[in-house]
Amino acid sequence: PKDLAIARTAQGLLSTRKLGKIGVFGGLEGAHGLNGRLEDLPEFIDAGLGYVGLAHFTANEACSPMVGWGSDPEAGLTDYGRELVDELNRLGLVIDVAHVNQPGLLEVCARTRAPVICSHTACRAVHHSPRGISDAEIIAIANTGGVVGVIFVAPFIGPGGMQAVVRHLTHIRDLVGAEHCALGTDWEGWAPFPRELASAEQLPRLTDALLRQGWKPDEIVAMYGGNFLRVLGEVQRQV
Repeated sequence: PKDLAIARTAQGLLSTRKLGKIGVFGGLEGAHGLNGRLEDLPEFIDAGLGYVGLAHFTANEACSPMVGWGSDPEAGLTDYGRELVDELNRLGLVIDVAHVNQPGLLEVCARTRAPVICSHTACRAVHHSPRGISDAEIIAIANTGGVVGVIFVAPFIGPGGMQAVVRHLTHIRDLVGAEHCALGTDWEGWAPFPRELASAEQLPRLTDALLRQGWKPDEIVAMYGGNFLRVLGEVQRQV
């Protein structure tokens, strides 16, 4: 408690930082946790929920994953999935399309009334992996006003360590603009990460690498959090 505080709004996150604490909110990675029940969402919000990832590595009532158990490269959203997108918009919860297959992702982007995020992914145009998304998907997310977070997991970004992260971020910037870039590290303790970017204390190295790549300081600041704060504010203003 002395280090963390629940903060579900952009202003709340900024205010928490001024108090010397780290602002956090909860998320669901996969609509499995809702058990097909939209009516439980307010209770989750009261507990600090800020975003819902529609899929993880298994199929659920809302959609199919890009890879994993029950994956289907042709399946879009289910009827429940469409209702869930509408309800998440109505309640001001961020929609996360990470892990969602391509038809489902594109359908979410066409249906949503608010920006969406792809919290942790990679660019297939840079390195083809089962956890990457296509340029068409990146453009669709950007067209909602959303952001794409680049994952740091080495098998998903390809060889090159930190420079691979730079390549993925730069590809998104060049394709749709720096305002749609974010970090999606996926630091959670088990996956292999570039040794230069194994923890947050090493992020200044990434800053230096981006500057050498020609990124502007304001683009880096926005990518490090400003872009997501904008998305969070826009999502919640839809309510």
